[in-house]
Amino acid sequence: MDRKGAQAAAGPAMISGRQLVDHTPGPVSLAVLAVLAVTALAALRYLDQHVAQAGLWIFLGLTLTTGFFHGALDIVLLQREFSGTRRLTTAVVLYAGSAMLVALVGARSGWLLILLLLVMSVWHFGEPYGRWEQGLRNRLAWVQRIVAGGAPVMLPVLLSPAAVQAVLPAAVALDAPLAFGIWQTLAWLWVGVCCVGLAAFRRRLLTTALVLEVVLVFASNLLLSPLMAFSIYFGVLHASAHILRVAAKVRRGEAAEGSDDSPTGLVQPTRTAVVVTCFASLVLLIVLIGYLRGMSVSAGEQHGLLNAVIVALTAVTLPHLVLVSRHARWLGGARSG
Repeated sequence: MDRKGAQAAAGPAMISGRQLVDHTPGPVSLAVLAVLAVTALAALRYLDQHVAQAGLWIFLGLTLTTGFFHGALDIVLLQREFSGTRRLTTAVVLYAGSAMLVALVGARSGWLLILLLLVMSVWHFGEPYGRWEQGLRNRLAWVQRIVAGGAPVMLPVLLSPAAVQAVLPAAVALDAPLAFGIWQTLAWLWVGVCCVGLAAFRRRLLTTALVLEVVLVFASNLLLSPLMAFSIYFGVLHASAHILRVAAKVRRGEAAEGSDDSPTGLVQPTRTAVVVTCFASLVLLIVLIGYLRGMSVSAGEQHGLLNAVIVALTAVTLPHLVLVSRHARWLGGARSG
Protein backbone atom coordinates (compact mmCIF):
# COMPACT_ATOMS: atom_id res chain seq x y z
CA MET A 1 0.00 0.00 0.00
CA ASP A 2 1.41 3.38 -0.96
CA ARG A 3 1.59 6.34 1.42
CA LYS A 4 -1.70 7.89 0.28
CA GLY A 5 -3.48 4.57 0.63
CA ALA A 6 -2.05 4.07 4.11
CA GLN A 7 -3.15 7.53 5.19
CA ALA A 8 -6.66 6.96 3.84
CA ALA A 9 -6.92 3.65 5.69
CA ALA A 10 -5.83 5.28 8.93
CA GLY A 11 -8.54 7.94 8.59
CA PRO A 12 -9.23 9.98 11.73
CA ALA A 13 -6.58 8.03 13.60
CA MET A 14 -3.86 10.04 11.90
CA ILE A 15 -5.34 13.39 12.89
CA SER A 16 -3.35 13.75 16.07
CA GLY A 17 -0.17 15.56 17.02
CA ARG A 18 2.40 15.82 14.30
CA GLN A 19 0.25 13.87 11.81
CA LEU A 20 -1.87 17.03 11.45
CA VAL A 21 0.92 18.42 9.31
CA ASP A 22 -0.03 16.02 6.53
CA HIS A 23 -3.79 16.25 7.10
CA THR A 24 -4.51 19.94 7.44
CA PRO A 25 -8.24 20.49 6.75
CA GLY A 26 -9.41 22.92 4.10
CA PRO A 27 -11.16 26.23 4.93
CA VAL A 28 -14.63 24.65 5.01
CA SER A 29 -13.50 21.76 7.19
CA LEU A 30 -11.72 24.16 9.53
CA ALA A 31 -14.88 26.24 9.87
CA VAL A 32 -16.96 23.15 10.67
CA LEU A 33 -14.39 21.92 13.18
CA ALA A 34 -14.24 25.36 14.79
CA VAL A 35 -18.03 25.47 15.19
CA LEU A 36 -18.09 21.98 16.65
CA ALA A 37 -15.23 22.80 19.03
CA VAL A 38 -16.88 26.01 20.25
CA THR A 39 -20.23 24.23 20.73
CA ALA A 40 -18.60 21.38 22.64
CA LEU A 41 -16.63 23.75 24.87
CA ALA A 42 -19.77 25.80 25.59
CA ALA A 43 -21.71 22.65 26.55
CA LEU A 44 -18.89 21.38 28.75
CA ARG A 45 -18.53 24.77 30.43
CA TYR A 46 -22.25 24.80 31.23
CA LEU A 47 -21.98 21.27 32.62
CA ASP A 48 -18.88 22.25 34.61
CA GLN A 49 -20.64 25.22 36.21
CA HIS A 50 -24.10 23.77 36.85
CA VAL A 51 -23.56 20.10 37.70
CA ALA A 52 -21.90 19.25 41.00
CA GLN A 53 -18.58 17.41 40.60
CA ALA A 54 -19.05 17.16 36.83
CA GLY A 55 -15.31 17.28 36.25
CA LEU A 56 -14.72 14.43 38.69
CA TRP A 57 -17.31 12.16 37.11
CA ILE A 58 -16.19 12.89 33.57
CA PHE A 59 -12.59 12.22 34.60
CA LEU A 60 -13.55 8.89 36.18
CA GLY A 61 -15.89 7.96 33.34
CA LEU A 62 -13.42 8.63 30.52
CA THR A 63 -10.44 7.19 32.41
CA LEU A 64 -12.26 3.92 33.12
CA THR A 65 -13.63 3.58 29.56
CA THR A 66 -11.66 5.07 26.65
CA GLY A 67 -8.58 5.51 28.87
CA PHE A 68 -8.72 1.89 29.99
CA PHE A 69 -9.44 0.68 26.47
CA HIS A 70 -6.50 2.48 24.87
CA GLY A 71 -4.16 1.10 27.53
CA ALA A 72 -5.55 -2.44 27.34
CA LEU A 73 -4.80 -2.50 23.62
CA ASP A 74 -1.14 -2.75 24.62
CA ILE A 75 -1.65 -6.50 24.31
CA VAL A 76 -1.75 -5.96 20.53
CA LEU A 77 1.65 -4.25 20.64
CA LEU A 78 3.04 -6.94 22.94
CA GLN A 79 1.87 -9.68 20.57
CA ARG A 80 3.43 -7.86 17.65
CA GLU A 81 6.85 -7.67 19.32
CA PHE A 82 7.00 -10.88 21.37
CA SER A 83 6.18 -14.03 19.43
CA GLY A 84 5.51 -17.32 21.15
CA THR A 85 3.70 -18.08 24.38
CA ARG A 86 6.82 -18.02 26.58
CA ARG A 87 8.12 -14.65 25.33
CA LEU A 88 4.66 -13.08 25.46
CA THR A 89 4.06 -14.36 29.00
CA THR A 90 7.41 -12.98 30.15
CA ALA A 91 6.61 -9.60 28.57
CA VAL A 92 3.19 -9.47 30.25
CA VAL A 93 4.72 -10.33 33.63
CA LEU A 94 7.32 -7.57 33.22
CA TYR A 95 4.59 -5.16 32.13
CA ALA A 96 2.44 -5.95 35.18
CA GLY A 97 5.44 -5.97 37.51
CA SER A 98 6.60 -2.50 36.48
CA ALA A 99 3.06 -1.18 36.91
CA MET A 100 2.81 -2.70 40.39
CA LEU A 101 6.17 -1.19 41.38
CA VAL A 102 5.07 2.30 40.34
CA ALA A 103 1.73 1.79 42.12
CA LEU A 104 3.51 0.90 45.37
CA VAL A 105 5.71 3.99 45.12
CA GLY A 106 2.76 6.23 44.27
CA ALA A 107 0.59 4.88 47.05
CA ARG A 108 3.27 5.73 49.64
CA SER A 109 4.19 9.21 48.38
CA GLY A 110 1.68 11.66 46.94
CA TRP A 111 4.25 14.21 45.77
CA LEU A 112 6.32 11.52 44.04
CA LEU A 113 3.14 10.23 42.43
CA ILE A 114 2.44 13.66 40.93
CA LEU A 115 6.07 14.10 39.85
CA LEU A 116 6.11 10.74 38.05
CA LEU A 117 2.76 11.35 36.40
CA LEU A 118 3.78 14.80 35.11
CA VAL A 119 7.14 13.70 33.71
CA MET A 120 5.69 10.61 32.04
CA SER A 121 2.76 12.58 30.65
CA VAL A 122 5.05 15.13 28.97
CA TRP A 123 7.04 12.30 27.42
CA HIS A 124 4.01 10.30 26.30
CA PHE A 125 1.67 13.06 25.09
CA GLY A 126 4.47 14.55 22.99
CA GLU A 127 5.26 11.21 21.35
CA PRO A 128 4.31 12.21 17.76
CA TYR A 129 6.97 14.94 17.82
CA GLY A 130 10.05 12.91 18.76
CA ARG A 131 11.24 9.33 18.42
CA TRP A 132 13.75 7.32 20.40
CA GLU A 133 15.70 6.42 17.25
CA GLN A 134 16.37 10.10 16.55
CA GLY A 135 18.58 10.38 19.61
CA LEU A 136 19.39 13.95 20.59
CA ARG A 137 20.30 15.13 17.11
CA ASN A 138 16.93 16.55 16.14
CA ARG A 139 16.64 19.26 18.78
CA LEU A 140 13.66 20.88 17.10
CA ALA A 141 11.61 17.67 17.36
CA TRP A 142 12.46 17.29 21.05
CA VAL A 143 11.51 20.89 21.86
CA GLN A 144 8.24 20.41 19.96
CA ARG A 145 7.68 17.22 21.91
CA ILE A 146 8.11 19.00 25.25
CA VAL A 147 5.87 21.89 24.19
CA ALA A 148 3.05 19.67 22.94
CA GLY A 149 3.38 17.03 25.65
CA GLY A 150 3.57 19.56 28.45
CA ALA A 151 0.57 21.67 27.47
CA PRO A 152 -2.17 19.30 28.80
CA VAL A 153 -0.50 18.87 32.22
CA MET A 154 1.32 22.18 32.76
CA LEU A 155 -1.31 24.69 31.65
CA PRO A 156 -3.84 23.71 34.39
CA VAL A 157 -1.56 24.79 37.24
CA LEU A 158 -0.69 28.04 35.43
CA LEU A 159 -4.21 29.04 34.38
CA SER A 160 -6.20 27.67 37.35
CA PRO A 161 -3.85 27.39 40.36
CA ALA A 162 -6.65 27.79 42.92
CA ALA A 163 -8.71 25.01 41.32
CA VAL A 164 -5.68 22.70 41.24
CA GLN A 165 -4.95 23.42 44.90
CA ALA A 166 -8.58 22.65 45.74
CA VAL A 167 -8.57 19.23 44.08
CA LEU A 168 -5.06 18.06 45.05
CA PRO A 169 -5.94 17.18 48.67
CA ALA A 170 -8.61 14.81 47.32
CA ALA A 171 -5.95 13.14 45.19
CA VAL A 172 -2.80 13.04 47.32
CA ALA A 173 -4.01 13.95 50.83
CA LEU A 174 -1.33 15.44 53.10
CA ASP A 175 1.26 15.72 50.33
CA ALA A 176 -0.86 18.29 48.47
CA PRO A 177 1.22 21.43 49.32
CA LEU A 178 4.50 19.81 48.28
CA ALA A 179 2.91 18.27 45.19
CA PHE A 180 1.52 21.66 44.16
CA GLY A 181 4.94 23.31 44.59
CA ILE A 182 6.60 20.65 42.43
CA TRP A 183 3.87 20.93 39.81
CA GLN A 184 4.14 24.72 39.66
CA THR A 185 7.94 24.61 39.42
CA LEU A 186 7.79 22.13 36.52
CA ALA A 187 5.16 24.29 34.83
CA TRP A 188 7.39 27.36 34.89
CA LEU A 189 10.32 25.29 33.63
CA TRP A 190 8.06 24.20 30.78
CA VAL A 191 7.29 27.84 30.01
CA GLY A 192 11.02 28.50 29.95
CA VAL A 193 11.61 25.68 27.47
CA CYS A 194 8.81 27.08 25.28
CA CYS A 195 10.38 30.55 25.30
CA VAL A 196 13.89 29.29 24.59
CA GLY A 197 12.58 27.03 21.84
CA LEU A 198 10.66 29.88 20.25
CA ALA A 199 13.74 32.12 20.36
CA ALA A 200 15.99 29.40 18.92
CA PHE A 201 13.76 27.96 16.21
CA ARG A 202 11.20 30.74 15.63
CA ARG A 203 8.69 29.82 12.92
CA ARG A 204 10.05 26.31 12.52
CA LEU A 205 8.79 25.51 16.01
CA LEU A 206 5.23 26.64 15.27
CA THR A 207 3.94 23.98 12.90
CA THR A 208 0.24 23.80 12.09
CA ALA A 209 -0.10 20.67 14.22
CA LEU A 210 1.62 22.20 17.22
CA VAL A 211 -0.35 25.46 17.10
CA LEU A 212 -3.72 23.72 16.74
CA GLU A 213 -2.95 21.28 19.54
CA VAL A 214 -1.69 23.86 22.04
CA VAL A 215 -4.47 26.37 21.23
CA LEU A 216 -7.12 23.71 21.78
CA VAL A 217 -5.58 22.64 25.09
CA PHE A 218 -5.18 26.29 26.16
CA ALA A 219 -8.82 27.11 25.35
CA SER A 220 -10.13 24.08 27.23
CA ASN A 221 -8.05 24.95 30.31
CA LEU A 222 -9.13 28.57 30.13
CA LEU A 223 -12.85 27.71 30.00
CA LEU A 224 -13.08 24.47 31.99
CA SER A 225 -11.99 23.17 35.37
CA PRO A 226 -8.60 21.38 35.41
CA LEU A 227 -10.15 17.93 35.83
CA MET A 228 -12.63 18.52 33.03
CA ALA A 229 -10.02 19.93 30.66
CA PHE A 230 -7.58 17.07 31.26
CA SER A 231 -10.38 14.51 30.98
CA ILE A 232 -11.36 15.78 27.53
CA TYR A 233 -7.78 15.79 26.31
CA PHE A 234 -6.90 12.38 27.73
CA GLY A 235 -10.17 10.51 27.23
CA VAL A 236 -11.42 12.04 23.97
CA LEU A 237 -8.36 13.23 22.04
CA HIS A 238 -5.38 11.19 23.21
CA ALA A 239 -7.02 7.83 23.97
CA SER A 240 -9.33 7.91 20.95
CA ALA A 241 -6.49 8.75 18.57
CA HIS A 242 -4.48 5.79 19.89
CA ILE A 243 -7.45 3.43 19.62
CA LEU A 244 -8.06 4.50 16.02
CA ARG A 245 -4.39 4.12 15.10
CA VAL A 246 -4.25 0.57 16.46
CA ALA A 247 -7.61 -0.25 14.83
CA ALA A 248 -6.30 1.01 11.47
CA LYS A 249 -3.30 -1.30 11.73
CA VAL A 250 -5.54 -4.22 12.70
CA ARG A 251 -7.83 -3.61 9.73
CA ARG A 252 -4.83 -3.53 7.40
CA GLY A 253 -3.46 -6.77 8.81
CA GLU A 254 -0.35 -5.23 10.37
CA ALA A 255 -0.95 -6.18 14.01
CA ALA A 256 0.99 -9.42 13.82
CA GLU A 257 4.72 -9.52 14.41
CA GLY A 258 6.69 -8.63 11.30
CA SER A 259 8.56 -5.83 9.61
CA ASP A 260 7.01 -2.44 9.03
CA ASP A 261 7.34 -2.83 5.27
CA SER A 262 6.04 -6.40 5.01
CA PRO A 263 2.92 -6.94 7.15
CA THR A 264 2.30 -10.60 7.88
CA GLY A 265 -1.47 -10.43 8.38
CA LEU A 266 -3.81 -10.39 11.33
CA VAL A 267 -3.53 -13.38 13.65
CA GLN A 268 -6.32 -14.88 15.74
CA PRO A 269 -4.75 -14.00 19.15
CA THR A 270 -4.86 -10.31 18.23
CA ARG A 271 -8.55 -10.52 17.34
CA THR A 272 -9.18 -12.27 20.66
CA ALA A 273 -7.29 -9.55 22.53
CA VAL A 274 -9.38 -6.82 20.91
CA VAL A 275 -12.64 -8.64 21.71
CA VAL A 276 -11.61 -9.18 25.34
CA THR A 277 -10.62 -5.53 25.67
CA CYS A 278 -13.99 -4.40 24.26
CA PHE A 279 -15.81 -6.65 26.72
CA ALA A 280 -13.77 -5.46 29.71
CA SER A 281 -14.38 -1.81 28.75
CA LEU A 282 -18.12 -2.46 28.51
CA VAL A 283 -18.14 -4.07 31.96
CA LEU A 284 -16.28 -1.08 33.42
CA LEU A 285 -18.79 1.29 31.85
CA ILE A 286 -21.77 -0.63 33.26
CA VAL A 287 -20.19 -0.77 36.73
CA LEU A 288 -19.42 2.96 36.64
CA ILE A 289 -22.99 3.83 35.60
CA GLY A 290 -24.34 1.69 38.44
CA TYR A 291 -21.98 3.39 40.88
CA LEU A 292 -23.02 6.85 39.75
CA ARG A 293 -26.72 6.03 39.99
CA GLY A 294 -26.60 4.26 43.32
CA MET A 295 -24.13 6.22 45.42
CA SER A 296 -23.46 9.73 46.55
CA VAL A 297 -19.86 10.85 46.78
CA SER A 298 -18.84 12.22 50.12
CA ALA A 299 -15.52 13.92 50.74
CA GLY A 300 -14.00 10.71 52.08
CA GLU A 301 -15.22 8.59 49.19
CA GLN A 302 -14.04 11.18 46.74
CA HIS A 303 -10.52 11.05 48.14
CA GLY A 304 -10.34 7.27 48.06
CA LEU A 305 -11.81 6.92 44.57
CA LEU A 306 -9.85 9.74 42.94
CA ASN A 307 -6.58 8.73 44.60
CA ALA A 308 -7.00 5.11 43.54
CA VAL A 309 -7.66 6.08 39.93
CA ILE A 310 -4.66 8.43 39.81
CA VAL A 311 -2.37 5.80 41.35
CA ALA A 312 -3.58 3.23 38.81
CA LEU A 313 -3.26 5.72 35.96
CA THR A 314 0.32 6.56 36.95
CA ALA A 315 1.21 2.89 37.41
CA VAL A 316 0.13 1.74 33.96
CA THR A 317 1.54 4.84 32.25
CA LEU A 318 5.14 3.66 32.65
CA PRO A 319 4.93 0.34 30.75
CA HIS A 320 2.41 1.86 28.32
CA LEU A 321 4.63 4.78 27.30
CA VAL A 322 7.66 2.48 26.91
CA LEU A 323 5.68 0.13 24.70
CA VAL A 324 4.17 2.93 22.60
CA SER A 325 7.58 4.58 22.19
CA ARG A 326 9.04 1.30 20.95
CA HIS A 327 6.23 1.09 18.36
CA ALA A 328 5.94 4.82 17.63
CA ARG A 329 7.13 4.56 14.05
CA TRP A 330 4.80 1.63 13.32
CA LEU A 331 1.82 3.40 14.89
CA GLY A 332 2.52 6.67 13.10
CA GLY A 333 3.03 5.23 9.64
CA ALA A 334 6.04 5.15 7.44
CA ARG A 335 7.58 8.43 8.52
CA SER A 336 9.65 8.49 11.65
CA GLY A 337 10.03 12.23 12.09
